[in-house]
Amino acid sequence: MRITKTLLALLVVGSAVAFVATPAYAQQAGAGSETKSAKGRGTGPDENIKVGRAANKADANVAAPASKGGDKTRGSGSIVHVDNHTNWYIDVYMDGSYCSTVSPWGDSYCYVGSGSTRFYGKADFTDGSSLTWGPLVQSVDGTFTWKLWP
Repeated sequence: MRITKTLLALLVVGSAVAFVATPAYAQQAGAGSETKSAKGRGTGPDENIKVGRAANKADANVAAPASKGGDKTRGSGSIVHVDNHTNWYIDVYMDGSYCSTVSPWGDSYCYVGSGSTRFYGKADFTDGSSLTWGPLVQSVDGTFTWKLWP
């Protein structure tokens, strides 16, 4: 048990150092990134999720993005293409807010503002465990593809 706690502590510290030491370079339009999963036990709230998935409001009035016929504004934002290469349903969050659930082997698209964006994905399992992707911070301008691997 003592070895397990020591290994877990080393893993957490090593992950934190790797995250801080990894630079977030600006991406070209059409560029992308790949992320592999990390195992979690689902104990307590997840610090990477600020606003979870919410129920729809029947009377909601959400403006359409420019690509769907909405008003075109200068610097209005970018699109993140989430490309799921796993057999799990993954909840996707952009800057801490729920964006979508991407199906196994599926694709999803999230509209984000241009500039630095924090990506996070989480797959919950019936045994209480979970897998996570990210957090990954990237500069997004145009279309960005984020590939999720097991």
